[in-house]
Amino acid sequence: MKQIATMTIMSLMATTITLAGNVNVDGTLDAAYGTPNSLQNTQTGFGDSTLGLPDFADGSELDAGYAIITGDILYIFLAGNLESSFNKLDVFIDARNGGQNRLRSDNPDVDYDGLNRMGDDGSGNGLTFDNGFDADFWFSMTCGGDTFATYANAATLPTKGAGFGEFLGSGGAGAEGVIEASNGMQIAINNSNTAGVGYGEGLGCGEGVTTGIEIAIPLGLFDWDGKGGNITTAKICAFVNNGSHDYVSNQVLGGLSGSPNLGEPRAVNFRKLSGLQYFMTGDIADPCPEVSGACCFDTDCSDLNEADCVALGGEYHGDGTFCNGNPAPCAPEPCAGDANGDGEVNVEDILEVIGNWGCTP
Repeated sequence: MKQIATMTIMSLMATTITLAGNVNVDGTLDAAYGTPNSLQNTQTGFGDSTLGLPDFADGSELDAGYAIITGDILYIFLAGNLESSFNKLDVFIDARNGGQNRLRSDNPDVDYDGLNRMGDDGSGNGLTFDNGFDADFWFSMTCGGDTFATYANAATLPTKGAGFGEFLGSGGAGAEGVIEASNGMQIAINNSNTAGVGYGEGLGCGEGVTTGIEIAIPLGLFDWDGKGGNITTAKICAFVNNGSHDYVSNQVLGGLSGSPNLGEPRAVNFRKLSGLQYFMTGDIADPCPEVSGACCFDTDCSDLNEADCVALGGEYHGDGTFCNGNPAPCAPEPCAGDANGDGEVNVEDILEVIGNWGCTP
């Protein structure tokens, strides 16, 4: 009975809410968002998209986060890409009192129970957010298929579990492919970004990306019990997950300051990581870290930024590479005939081969 009432309230909201005219939900950054609230500082472990198409992408990254409240709508813009292999974008929002700091196991069964796949499995684990972040609402999006399509789901996250979840619908790319959900939400994607962070686990910079995933959420959806209050701010934790919601990437906003993929979501505890793994309306993003890589000279290697490397006449091997990497990026190519590995090809190599003639491993 309670769930039916919630569904009725959400349907009524959808008929009365009009999205603000100064934000066009199409997957492209609008001036109304202002400056970013969060900038990605970590390269992506889920592939760097190079296709430049509005629909299909061959990598996933979250380069920047923006969130504003205009009228009775929360708008979220996540610059970057969502790989068209059914990777999942998971977005958790804290906009009211209550919610869950550690995901429970009795939340709504949506997206093939993908939400509960990240929650406590009965052993006391479960995705855990930073102190001060109690998720009230979850949104997820995925995309792919031979004919490109997007799919989205959402659920409320009351403190004691249960809540209400639903499939929001399917769409395409850009302004023509916007998902117009019956609860008043709008979801759009433009996958054409080829800038932002590169592939790897080192430091990166997501500055300057203006296409990605855009979400509009009526504030009334946070007021499932009539106790939501006057919502004026919102905190957002967004990350890229795999297709089954069971392997978290290193693409988290706020950023991880260089990190491998996080893996099993039930074991992820953002409290134990440095910095805050969420951003907030009104935040001013920290500047990008200085990004460096291995710079190779004739007989030497130094970790420098690209501009300094080029100015000194070196060969830059890419952001996030290191001189002490394995294999070493500046190591000379081995000689094909150097049988004894001394860096020279001479009679000693012939003797090495003769000495081992007929040897069978």
